[in-house]
Amino acid sequence: MPTRKTPFTFHLDDEVLSKIKIIAKAENRSISNLLEYLCIICVRNYEETHGIIEIKL
Repeated sequence: MPTRKTPFTFHLDDEVLSKIKIIAKAENRSISNLLEYLCIICVRNYEETHGIIEIKL
């Protein structure tokens, strides 16, 4: 099944990436899935404080 997710590349410190790998394994998630989940939490927390971010497509 095709995905509608946009690929995105960014840089992480080696120590942070190593810790992300450990967390992903402990949570039985892929690294990509864990990072997506963490981004969703970050957006949710931001919007709770600052209001909904309106997206114009």
